[in-house]
Amino acid sequence: MRFYDWLMPRLGYTPAPNPGDWRGWCYVGSDGKTAGAFWIRPAGAELNSSFDKQRVGLAEVAFKAESRRFINEIAGEIESRGGKILNSPQEYPYEPGYYSVFFTDPDGIKLEIVTRSGK
Repeated sequence: MRFYDWLMPRLGYTPAPNPGDWRGWCYVGSDGKTAGAFWIRPAGAELNSSFDKQRVGLAEVAFKAESRRFINEIAGEIESRGGKILNSPQEYPYEPGYYSVFFTDPDGIKLEIVTRSGK
């Protein structure tokens, strides 16, 4: 949870009221309304497995960034916060201007921060 306590505010999400052992963050749009939310919780003691993107279910979560500079700054901190860089920040051929960093959180969940801006 410490990793997300660092990451989510950097991405523009604010802490939400936490029910029990859950942790959540909300993204508020320019109109003042909640435009998205992200929630996590610890695995139950009966679950003896780690994340694997090849399983059924979640494969990756991508977050929007406003600039390449922001992505580079975040990427420079990911590993010191317990994450792991999978693919360094760079332009990818998915579409013109697609620039991102791929990484995992400390539990191995694959994340991406992306901009489609040339800046």
